[in-house]
Amino acid sequence: MIIDAHAHVGIDLVFEEVRSEAEIIAAMDANKIDATIVQGMYGHIYLDEIRENHDRIARLAKQTPRRVFGMITMTPYLHEADFYTEARRCVQELGFVGMKLHPLAFACSPLNARAEMMWKVCDELEIPLMVHTGAGVPLSLPSMVIRRCKQFPRVPCVLAHCGTLIYADEAFLAAHECPNVFLETSWTAPHHIIHAVKTFGAQRVLFAADEIANVTTELAKYRSLPISSEERDQCLWRTANTVFRLGF
Repeated sequence: MIIDAHAHVGIDLVFEEVRSEAEIIAAMDANKIDATIVQGMYGHIYLDEIRENHDRIARLAKQTPRRVFGMITMTPYLHEADFYTEARRCVQELGFVGMKLHPLAFACSPLNARAEMMWKVCDELEIPLMVHTGAGVPLSLPSMVIRRCKQFPRVPCVLAHCGTLIYADEAFLAAHECPNVFLETSWTAPHHIIHAVKTFGAQRVLFAADEIANVTTELAKYRSLPISSEERDQCLWRTANTVFRLGF
């Protein structure tokens, strides 16, 4: 089994990208991906647009039962009441399984008070928070999550891209300091994935692609790693299944 923990759909106003539902499903089929966790795009600041983006993911999940799961993606600078209400709707009505903080796209450091609000919501709703790391420093430095992860020890924190190569050591520092930190390895060098598995255990490492065109490449990395079949299986789906409570 394979679970891709990081994919996007929609129109991105920050990075000017567009990804469709058909492209996601085609990539899943071509690469034998069993389930994908899909999040929206960035730059949408109005609540009605954010709700429509979430509804779009929910429709895709309904059309592909147990193949697509949703992740909340919205600016933390909404009115707090609106943020809380939409987050609860996504989890309790739409069945979403996580939330995303992109420090660069949201212009919001993990140490910002609005980011603290995101951790509080995840704690209340019992969902993990995925945090983009790498591009966009200093806001996106992996070490920025340490204080929040210690403040909210019940919230699993998934470090997207594991520092994106150049900041991998910072991601490892965060994982060393905080047992609730998990390392998502899209755009991560193979030797860093090996280090993560051997240092923290495969139960804290999870496969993801991020870009549709990157799925085949990320899978090839895992298939070439000198790790055991049990470790590979853990990274390819079991960790995501546990962290996001997918029930497989």
